[in-house]
Amino acid sequence: MNKKLNLKISTILVLILTLILSLSCSKDETNSSVGELNIGAKSTFTNLGSKSSSTKQMNGNIVIEDFRMNLSEFKLEMDLDDDNYQDDQNEQWDDDGDYDYEDEIELMGPFELDLMSGQINILNVTVPIGNYEELKFKFDISSDPSSDLFGKSVLIQGTINDTPFIFWHNFDDEVEVDFEDAKFDISVSQVSQGIVIDFDLGQILDNTNGVDLSLAKDGNLDGIIEISPEDSDGNNELAEAIRNKIKEYTNLFED
Repeated sequence: MNKKLNLKISTILVLILTLILSLSCSKDETNSSVGELNIGAKSTFTNLGSKSSSTKQMNGNIVIEDFRMNLSEFKLEMDLDDDNYQDDQNEQWDDDGDYDYEDEIELMGPFELDLMSGQINILNVTVPIGNYEELKFKFDISSDPSSDLFGKSVLIQGTINDTPFIFWHNFDDEVEVDFEDAKFDISVSQVSQGIVIDFDLGQILDNTNGVDLSLAKDGNLDGIIEISPEDSDGNNELAEAIRNKIKEYTNLFED
């Protein structure tokens, strides 16, 4: 009787161990096709006269005190020419069983970025392993009434020749960015990867290749230089130029 009992117990233990190993292997196989991608952002301030922890002085008498933006989503587009790409690994990411140019991985926000606080982490996501040829993100106006960005997609504040200025815009443009070297893709593997979106404010507000903020004026003489698509100071063209330069001087780097 004891021998039969011991045999049954041994058989049960073997079955339990087999089940655990089976589940473990199944989990490993499931996770082998995905990796972790970290997306961050920062602002570069080239041509600085001086800098502190909270302000940046550009060339001339322009001081930046605040630089924020609101993004509504990110999109990743896989490189379909990648030799390591396997369509059957990505069934959960497409809607028709064929992962192609019509399918993109969408990461929804909103994401409010404070670009005066150094490099910031936006999100960590699990995506299919492979090479991605493009990262897209979309500016959008903030719907948070408690934020200074409410009703705006970009906000820059500071002083011009000691006079306070505020630039804001409410555009909802989609921006496509790639590594500066076009031969590199965004590579995702089982080892955590990181990419950083760099908004080069030093180039955006450079008075040679960017926008010369010293041209902005306080048209209504209220003591604040307003630069926006709706301002009464007469700086609407400058606002449109800054909008275009923000998109032009946005780069992607590996972290």
